[in-house]
Amino acid sequence: MFDFKYVRKLFLLIAVCFLIAAASAVIAVAQRPGDKVEYKAQNWPEKWEIGTFVKTLPGGTQVLIREKPTEFFPDGSERAYALNDVRPIAKAPVNDPKTPPNPPDKPRDEEKATNVDQAGGPQMSQQDILTFLRNRLGDGDPFRNPKREQVLQQLREEILGRGVNFRYSSIGDFSNQLGKFGALSNVTYPLQVNFGAPAKLNSLFGKWRFSKVGAPGAPMFGNNGSMVINANGSYVWNTASGVINGKWRKATSDEMAGSDKGGEGVVLLAAKSGSDWIAFKRNEEGPEGQGVMLQILPSHNLRERGTR
Repeated sequence: MFDFKYVRKLFLLIAVCFLIAAASAVIAVAQRPGDKVEYKAQNWPEKWEIGTFVKTLPGGTQVLIREKPTEFFPDGSERAYALNDVRPIAKAPVNDPKTPPNPPDKPRDEEKATNVDQAGGPQMSQQDILTFLRNRLGDGDPFRNPKREQVLQQLREEILGRGVNFRYSSIGDFSNQLGKFGALSNVTYPLQVNFGAPAKLNSLFGKWRFSKVGAPGAPMFGNNGSMVINANGSYVWNTASGVINGKWRKATSDEMAGSDKGGEGVVLLAAKSGSDWIAFKRNEEGPEGQGVMLQILPSHNLRERGTR
């Protein structure tokens, strides 16, 4: 008697082999970073775009593709795709033997290494930040990733060490994408106050005039004295209750981090109210010019804002 169960098992085995071969074919055409492939950008109506293969992700069921450039990502963003959503593209014509072939695109990991992973490198762009998160948390559910808070803390340190090249707004496409990774205030606060390259100590030297402020966004309360920070390690603070002559030391990285601010700052020793105050450059000032911020230590909750 003919065994139909055997035929069915044989058919399933052939189908599995076919799928494995099809998946292997996709990887075969993208064995090295920089190879061009097509990825399914839209299911219905079906739409394919040309992107760049970056790498095969752990498990072998997905590949990382750098998508085509957009308005918000001029270099293209990186996203994980299932194997059946990626396919080879038609081969380009063979080059003349006398003409050297065009070099492949530089691999994404090498191209952006200094923009993503090195503290003290170039200022971070919106794309750098999203790529940093995507490379470490993937495109799945970041809230289930046990390393999410650790990755966010690492991103915070990158922002403090490098600054950002854009003005952060809590409304817009970038903010929405940032929210998909569950970004916390330890990321959004530094984004607000670290526009531009991290400041050096010499940017604090000279005279500043002050207006007292309370909580973030609170109005200023008129003239509140002035200060001169000298390069020789001394300061003179002219307050409403008198003149304070004192010494300053360089702020530690932990003291700066407590202000959500990167770069270098100074600690004014035995300053107003007998307390130590931290002073650091601020780059979010309005039309009044260069700015400096003072915060009482260790709480950081009493602040004074100065301008040139």
